[in-house]
Amino acid sequence: MEARRSFICVITVLVTSLAAPAWAQGNNSVIVVIHDSAAVPPEILDAARAFAAAVFERAAVTVHWDANGGLGTACRPDRSQSVDDRFCVQVLLRARNSAWTPAQRRVMGMALAADNRRAVLSVYFDAVTDVARRYGVSPGQVLGIALAHEMGHVLLPPPSHSPNGIMQPSWEGDDLRHVITGNASFTSDQAAAMRGRLAHRKALAP
Repeated sequence: MEARRSFICVITVLVTSLAAPAWAQGNNSVIVVIHDSAAVPPEILDAARAFAAAVFERAAVTVHWDANGGLGTACRPDRSQSVDDRFCVQVLLRARNSAWTPAQRRVMGMALAADNRRAVLSVYFDAVTDVARRYGVSPGQVLGIALAHEMGHVLLPPPSHSPNGIMQPSWEGDDLRHVITGNASFTSDQAAAMRGRLAHRKALAP
């Protein structure tokens, strides 16, 4: 009887493994390379990375931060010789948004381009510090929100905004505080869409 139970357990585990969705099999990861031309203090950048990584972790997507260019080859246009074929996001962390004027709404970031392998986005540190100062919150958390939000844009199909959560279109007062205190998440549909895209892209990789 004990041997039969063990046999049944093995079959059950095998069937469960074969039926597991792609995101449960390790295809749901991205590399993020930050090009910091804003000289952001290390403690703020570390806090932002941790905040953004936690947002994606709740969506079952793993973020690998590039360190000293170690993963940077994944972002090169010609990666035919690269063994690392994970989706790569390049973040241009800029000191200020040169296109901003006082009459405009403060924009913390912008998705610039994306294809099946990589994406490029900008985040403006002057806007981040302005929002943090205005509402008395941590600049590291605000920068983390901006990173996660713009990364969401390049990983989700349009339209990618939602009424609440990390993909809400504006960050003012209570909306910002709600996200910082616990609503920093993608919706279940958004999380599934990101995992599906990453799994599909992985399946198409050479």
